[in-house]
Amino acid sequence: MFQYDVRRPGRPTPLRVGVFLGGLLVSLAAAAQESSRWTLQQALDTAFEKSPVLRAGKAELQEVASRQLGAETFPYNPVLSLELAERSGPGGSTIDRGLSLSQEIEVAGQRRQRIAIADQELAAAQAMLIRDQRLLAFQVEAAFALAVRERELLSVAQTDTTLARQVLDFSRRRLEQGAATQIEVNLAQASAGRAERSLQRAQASYASARSRLAEVAGATPQAPPEPVGDLHFPEAETLPLEDLLKQAVDNRGDFKAAERRQWAAEAAIRLALAQRRPNLVIGSFLQREESTDDIFGATMGLSLPLFNRNQGRIAESRATRERIRHRRAALRLAIEQEVVQALGNLHAALTGAQHLRDQVLGTLEENIDLLQRSFESGRIGATEVVTLRREFVASRREYIEALADAWQARIDLDLAIGRLSPPQISFEKEQS
Repeated sequence: MFQYDVRRPGRPTPLRVGVFLGGLLVSLAAAAQESSRWTLQQALDTAFEKSPVLRAGKAELQEVASRQLGAETFPYNPVLSLELAERSGPGGSTIDRGLSLSQEIEVAGQRRQRIAIADQELAAAQAMLIRDQRLLAFQVEAAFALAVRERELLSVAQTDTTLARQVLDFSRRRLEQGAATQIEVNLAQASAGRAERSLQRAQASYASARSRLAEVAGATPQAPPEPVGDLHFPEAETLPLEDLLKQAVDNRGDFKAAERRQWAAEAAIRLALAQRRPNLVIGSFLQREESTDDIFGATMGLSLPLFNRNQGRIAESRATRERIRHRRAALRLAIEQEVVQALGNLHAALTGAQHLRDQVLGTLEENIDLLQRSFESGRIGATEVVTLRREFVASRREYIEALADAWQARIDLDLAIGRLSPPQISFEKEQS
């Protein structure tokens, strides 16, 4: 019990403690009320709306689009010059004045090549944003599948714990009646303890999976959502491997981005070759010499590329093109390997899940009910109950994990092929 002490004003009073605990309970209750139930589509919609990773990708796309605006802008501004000169002679000194206007002009198509580079870089950024969206959809669906898996395993643990408690209570009653031994009770008690521990671990795993789902969707982890839906058999893949590989090359955003970067590298070489040609500088001037007539004329300038012919930039651009070309080839091999591995994993997961489905007869609840009635009727003993219960629970858990593995394998294959469909990309180019 807290007591108020006038000599220690910082010490909490009963009122302060009550207010604090009341506020804490209200906060916890509010957090529990805010916990929502999500279907897979709701999880995807939330992620695409709130994910900071996706927002960063859209901002990067806007950044590349701004570079395209810079490439379209004429690079050189006119130059206005004012000249003043003092002329000294036998008759005294005079002031000469001059005004000139000049403009540098590219004559080798450099601006066109810069625009081509910017267009390809923008297309590459758009393709990578699509890839990022597909990765986000993959992460959300994988986190959702994990949360459903942990929820189902928690249900198994709850059923197992309920039966273990009932067996322990019944064993104690039989001991009191002289129909059971202390060893039988001890065995039931140990089994109930293990079931309780498994239940606590399942509860922690489910809470962690819900928090992971909230994280990837960009929602607050303080009120993690609960998944709505059941584990189901995913669809088997019917297309041959050759068609899947072609789809992957056609759909994968990272491969499209690599292709666009290679085209941009080709345009960069053309730009470097064009930049070795001199720009034309044209202008006009007006001069006035004191006590004489005004002078008006035009100028034209051209640099002579005797020493610097942009050799370094040309060589660098060609090396960049080769690097991008080889990395694109390596990426294609990696994509093909991903598809082959994901397809193999899906076939193996489906086969394992189908085998368990055929072997695991009846639901866990049905088997547990039969087991409990057999035990209460005296047809089987506590030792047999523990053994059979463990077998039924292990089989059910293995079946749930097999279904989850098959679901995950299906997601992996869809990501490898590029089938996950993100929403349409839209952005507005900034104007100067």
